[in-house]
Amino acid sequence: MRRFLTVCLLVAAAVALGGHAASAQKMKLVWWEHSNPPHNNLSNELVAQFNRANPDAEVAYEFFAMTPFFKKLAVAVSTKTAPDMFTVFSTLMPSLIEKKGIAPLNVQWLGYSSLDEMKKAYLPGALDGYIYGGKLYAVPILAQTMSLYLNKKHFREAGLDPDKDYPRTWDDIARVGKKLVKFEGGRMTREAFDFAMISSAWTMIQMEPIIHQYGGSILDPSGKKCVVNSEAGVKAMNVRASFARVHKISDPAVTVATHALPASDMSAGRVSMFITHPGSVAQFGPALMKDVKVVAHPQLDPAKPVTATYGFALSVNPDIPPGKQKRVHDLIRFVSADPKKWLDRVGTVNPRGGFLDIPGVRDQPYIDVFVKDISTARHLTRSPKYSEIADAMHRAMERVVLKGEDSKKSLDQACRDIDRALAKK
Repeated sequence: MRRFLTVCLLVAAAVALGGHAASAQKMKLVWWEHSNPPHNNLSNELVAQFNRANPDAEVAYEFFAMTPFFKKLAVAVSTKTAPDMFTVFSTLMPSLIEKKGIAPLNVQWLGYSSLDEMKKAYLPGALDGYIYGGKLYAVPILAQTMSLYLNKKHFREAGLDPDKDYPRTWDDIARVGKKLVKFEGGRMTREAFDFAMISSAWTMIQMEPIIHQYGGSILDPSGKKCVVNSEAGVKAMNVRASFARVHKISDPAVTVATHALPASDMSAGRVSMFITHPGSVAQFGPALMKDVKVVAHPQLDPAKPVTATYGFALSVNPDIPPGKQKRVHDLIRFVSADPKKWLDRVGTVNPRGGFLDIPGVRDQPYIDVFVKDISTARHLTRSPKYSEIADAMHRAMERVVLKGEDSKKSLDQACRDIDRALAKK
């Protein structure tokens, strides 16, 4: 009898220990993102909430400076070392799909009976930039645009009314800027207006709308040839460089901006006008936003506005097992479930259907300006060689702005660089 009881106890202990080991065996998931402090703070909180609600899973969240992140992700995809989930910049989608580095999503795992049903749950066209060959490859968490932020204190100090005298055109930027710029001892101490010099991503975001306003583009309709050295491209580059080289209301040496905080010159009072995204509202915070006004993106012709749009979306590593892919779909659903929270905490537009009808959304500062700029937007260049194109455009801009090179000559060089990249398999 004793022997029988001993055996029973040993079996029970083994079962208990085995059960404990099984329960302790969590599915490890890794999520990579670009750096943006309010965005990263919310993502971190959402990961902590997901981990608490799902004791069988454990998500590790990591983020990196924007442009280095894109390159890090490209290398990880190529070497099969990518994380389980990653946030993608919309312009990089063609490259990731071409490399088979991103998995087509299962819309049923996302809670929809079909892709058509899912489309109806989002703003019109919101998913189009993430659908290729009839398959969805990413779920957007935000749709971005660019608008003009201005310092109301600086305007009033210069004898300008920020509600009436704000710029509508590029010529207005130059005219108003001459009253806002400050010099001490012959050195510029406050820029009236500034374009970001910090990365190729920001060069594309801020320069492409000007190219489009002149009726041009970086690539031809086939996406196989560079055409940015056209008359439209040259005119756009001249505008891009004019504020530093012609009007003398901007000086790249004054900037303190970083990849993570590209609008930090605005918050530091070192620039009076800056073009940035809706997320800057959250980055600045309520106290600073009391002195900031947001207006529509500057235009060549305000009667025919053209702005830019891009987005960030959540994607799945195609090389992880199906069971793990399904768990990542659960994480995507959890992270993207509350558009209002993303707006409140990050200041970004999550393009869910009925977004503007969510209680409190229309109370968000300048949401009308952002929606207007989104409504007149064109997508940034989309190409498997986007990173190479952006780098070539950034170098072209630096040659003109920093070295005074002729715009046509610099763009001719950019096209040679871009065509060389497009020709590579």
